[in-house]
Amino acid sequence: MKIAYILFDGITLLDFFGFYDPIKNIKTLNYLNNLDWDLCAMKNSIKDSYGLEITVDKVSPDLSAYDMVFVPGGYGTRQLQFDEKFIEWIKTAKNVKYKVSVCTGSLILGAAGFLNSKSATINFNEYEALKNYCPNVLKNRIVDDSNTITAGAVASSIDLGLYICEKLIGKEKTKKISKGMDYHPGDFEIIKLNT
Repeated sequence: MKIAYILFDGITLLDFFGFYDPIKNIKTLNYLNNLDWDLCAMKNSIKDSYGLEITVDKVSPDLSAYDMVFVPGGYGTRQLQFDEKFIEWIKTAKNVKYKVSVCTGSLILGAAGFLNSKSATINFNEYEALKNYCPNVLKNRIVDDSNTITAGAVASSIDLGLYICEKLIGKEKTKKISKGMDYHPGDFEIIKLNT
């Protein structure tokens, strides 16, 4: 299992790290031996909206080589959804099994055409914006439509990471990861469609 983490200027880093932390525990706890990932972007480093810089592993790799593509949100997505070069790069993930986003990352999945016949969610302030790309925008925390998996606003990134853990390694191991994080989520409904 190889994951491409899509990074960009104007990212909301909690969107990324909230998802990354439970996923990396799959590897550190040896629950999935072949798990690996790359930090991917269109240039050698990116900065969040406040100047924190991250160096990436791969610049514009062919995303078809991955099993999962994860797109976080942030103010940068508002412009990137209209950036033809960026969206053409994202489209190389067309045949990737898992397409995952949190917050406004779903605008990027939508602009790439991955939500054309899907149900999806987004940050609660952006439901109308997502309707430009998605026929069925839901107000749920996590929506899984045939392994295209979207989550709501920033704090849902942890729940999304744990949901993906459960898909990959099962409920019991995921409970151990959650306990190790001292994370005690509230009750919420996950919508699973066509899976």
